[in-house]
Amino acid sequence: MMVDYPILHGTDGIRGKVSGSPETDLEALEAIIDKREVNGRAFMVLGEAIGEILSEELEDYPKVVIGWDRRPGNAMLVSGLTDGLHSSSVRVIHGGIVATPGLHDAVLGTKADAGLMVTASHNPHTDSGVKFFDANGKKSMPELEKRISDLAWEIAKKGNNPEPDPESCLPDRMIHAERGHRSTLAKRLEKMADFLGVNVADCDWKKILGVNQFLLDSSGGAATNWLANGLDRRGIPAKEISSLENELNEECGAGEISPTDEWTWAEMKKSKHLLLKSLAEIHDLDLPSGILIGAALDGDGDRCLLIESTKSGARVIDGDEMADNVARAWDLIGVSKATMAFSIETDLALTSSDNRFNMDVNFYECAVGDRWLSNQLSKDFIDSETWPSIIGAEDSGHLVLASPHPEIDNKWSLVGDGAATLILQLLVRALQFNNEKMAPAFQSGWKKRTSIIGTDRSKWTGEGKLANDVGSMISNYFGEGNCSFSRTEIEGETSLLLLRGNVKNIPISIGIRNSGTQEKTSISIRSMNEIDGLNELSESIVQFLTKELVYSSSSD
Repeated sequence: MMVDYPILHGTDGIRGKVSGSPETDLEALEAIIDKREVNGRAFMVLGEAIGEILSEELEDYPKVVIGWDRRPGNAMLVSGLTDGLHSSSVRVIHGGIVATPGLHDAVLGTKADAGLMVTASHNPHTDSGVKFFDANGKKSMPELEKRISDLAWEIAKKGNNPEPDPESCLPDRMIHAERGHRSTLAKRLEKMADFLGVNVADCDWKKILGVNQFLLDSSGGAATNWLANGLDRRGIPAKEISSLENELNEECGAGEISPTDEWTWAEMKKSKHLLLKSLAEIHDLDLPSGILIGAALDGDGDRCLLIESTKSGARVIDGDEMADNVARAWDLIGVSKATMAFSIETDLALTSSDNRFNMDVNFYECAVGDRWLSNQLSKDFIDSETWPSIIGAEDSGHLVLASPHPEIDNKWSLVGDGAATLILQLLVRALQFNNEKMAPAFQSGWKKRTSIIGTDRSKWTGEGKLANDVGSMISNYFGEGNCSFSRTEIEGETSLLLLRGNVKNIPISIGIRNSGTQEKTSISIRSMNEIDGLNELSESIVQFLTKELVYSSSSD
């Protein structure tokens, strides 16, 4: 009889607070599900399960490369994975501290059969986890994750509960994965600049940017020591403000910023966020609108958000807008056809405004998570002599772009890389500078995303009475005669209630889903145009679900 084991993975790998290892393998896996905790013993089991699956599929001894960020609990987790992989006769390469896209490059560069990135991305430094990459540098999909989870539970239920072997925790080989990442990134800059026709060395970057110094916040991640310096060597006046002396992601980086955020200078001066506070300290109220003044990466370096000046302060340029900037640049230089993939949280006005372009644009929609963007765009390597006009975007700052294979000419993979995103946006600014022929930017619709923190995610499935109650609340709010909604299913979204329709003939979308990485449930409302009462509707849904998902019934 088949057993329906709990899935250990979320939207992007496995994540949780790092804790001490319990005595048994079963308790170690249960901690991931019941307490959202990860530990060395659980990672031993996961390593063994991954190794067994790879060994079944490959004739030779599999080869796996492991990279990690600088979270304090990662040494234990890396040792656990290494030990578990060795128990399944897997050869293990350690890549050292590296950004997630750098681990992707290391998989391709070493011709590994898989890669494991130990990180929890933008989560607090007390968390960690693991992301799985296949031999093509693609992140794991649900079918494989279920195989890994099921096998891990089967291993744990045997009750062997081995103790770590210090020798087995050591790698068979070590490489400098971050050095490889920097090399590939330099190649990406060259390829993108050639494609767009931008000569980086000849650009007057201070005029293009409109500031003498561009502030970069790498969230204390792997890029902290080299990205700003690399830009500065190329004439782009960048200064890194995060520090390796502070904890990863602490009051800095893209993880602490939301796509729709904007602030006054006064608010930024009072902010605890390092980038916002630093920008307010060096700029005054007379700074013109539309100046690109800063950028923030997240801790594992796979996403980026830009900061632009406004009349009274600054605002976020999110992934939607950055993708649109790239599409406008492609259109300007004469690209005839582009492919763009967006998640279900993308601005509705973006995907309905392709009449601005002379080129043909194929739009795709997918679940939240950059793996789904990559899956929509291409399931294999891309053959092209020039940089392919393919992009996937989430408003959170994940941009999936074509990256040159580190070993094979004219082969391209797809990966989300915050540093590459920033470089591309700078190149687009250079192309846009004093050029009036570029298609106009899309006129943003209305959107708001709110997260309820600390939810019991098992209570929200996107179906059943609770979902029906939310649907009725929405219909009653607008009045049955003023709106029409239908439910839409999206592959990969297991807890999603997505209602699409019209309110007084204005297209609108309302989505409610559990986070796959943290204990929270998100409410996303998007409308083609602003409609009176949408803020109030959002607040009503939040209040209702907070009571249902956070508080017990006895707390009324």
